[in-house]
Amino acid sequence: MVPRDLRGRPASTGRRGDWSSSFLILLVLASLCLAGCLGGKAGDEPWQNSAGDEPRLNVVVTVLPQEEVARAVGGERVLITVVVPPGVEPHTYEPSAAQIVQMSRADLYLRLGPGLLPFEDALVDRLKTLNPGMKVVDTSRGFSPITVPGQGHDAAQGVDPHIWLSLAHLRLMAGNMADAFTDADPAHEGTYAAGRDAYIARVEDSERRIRGMLLGMEGKPFLVFHPAWGYFAREYGLVQVAVGEDGREPSARGLSSLVARAREEGIRVVFAEPQYDTRGSEVVAREIGGTVVLIDPLAPDTLANLERVASAISKSYGV
Repeated sequence: MVPRDLRGRPASTGRRGDWSSSFLILLVLASLCLAGCLGGKAGDEPWQNSAGDEPRLNVVVTVLPQEEVARAVGGERVLITVVVPPGVEPHTYEPSAAQIVQMSRADLYLRLGPGLLPFEDALVDRLKTLNPGMKVVDTSRGFSPITVPGQGHDAAQGVDPHIWLSLAHLRLMAGNMADAFTDADPAHEGTYAAGRDAYIARVEDSERRIRGMLLGMEGKPFLVFHPAWGYFAREYGLVQVAVGEDGREPSARGLSSLVARAREEGIRVVFAEPQYDTRGSEVVAREIGGTVVLIDPLAPDTLANLERVASAISKSYGV
């Protein structure tokens, strides 16, 4: 069975590796290399504005969904670098020493939040060592996280890190980013306030459409391979049921239990992610006579993506 994305196209998967044990050596070498290549040549500097441009804010964000919000709020006033590349699993991502040196030259790092992703916590420490003056902003400030069980990579931090899959958090994130941009660039406060308000209006439009799609589905379970959708489920009264934990295949007992529940609930779709192997999801789908549909929690078009996911969940119940 070939898994499909939400547009019905065949999809591929990808993985990344672990932190290097020789990070400090690589960092020093990268610093020397970049100093030789970039020092004294303004045109080679990362995020360099072209001649005559008004200086813009150089901003780093952790994941692609944050870029959408930062772009909407900051517009042409911000230049954005995303730490985790497209198609890569952020839980195990390892930025290179050269990338860290380059990122340390930014004005702002808009992090997801303390304790959400282990690599982000370590990255903040390294960036602050290289550039003590860098402003680090917690874009989850004021948000109520979901706690997770005491096992696995998410659980090591005690909270579900996938906060960008909450429309409530996206509204909050837009406000936190606007505040950060204004603090760093007060002359353009009006620009950032207008961007924030326009984005929040888009969020509210998406929320109305999603609630319409999921009307009457409170309490309905949906099967996912990786439990990234807890915030989305919380906001709409759905029940997220994970086929696997932390990218691992389910046990025989766990698989049997999932299949029995899916049959009882009439579930015919297993939602998988392009960042993970889909074989476990395909096994469950075969057992229930269903299909595998790919939904990407890291898709860059966050609002449209959440609407696609809501539509897919609704259609999985024949609505």
